[in-house]
Amino acid sequence: MHQRKRSEADWAVEILLEKQEPVYYLDLVKEISKRMGRSQDDYSLTSIYTRLNLDNRLVHQGDGYWFYDTNRIRPEE
Repeated sequence: MHQRKRSEADWAVEILLEKQEPVYYLDLVKEISKRMGRSQDDYSLTSIYTRLNLDNRLVHQGDGYWFYDTNRIRPEE
């Protein structure tokens, strides 16, 4: 069975589940970048942030904090 590559949002979900609380967006983006082995230049961080905005499992709570909404989990296909 072929396993799909983990997306930025998959990493965000893992981090948010570990923390069990909302995380400030810049801290979240930098941690994702670190775990993916990517550069932390402006371009890379902006790219990760953009991808997080496109995933409906992640919710912006306000004041720059994000959390994982377990009610929005997509069923496995």
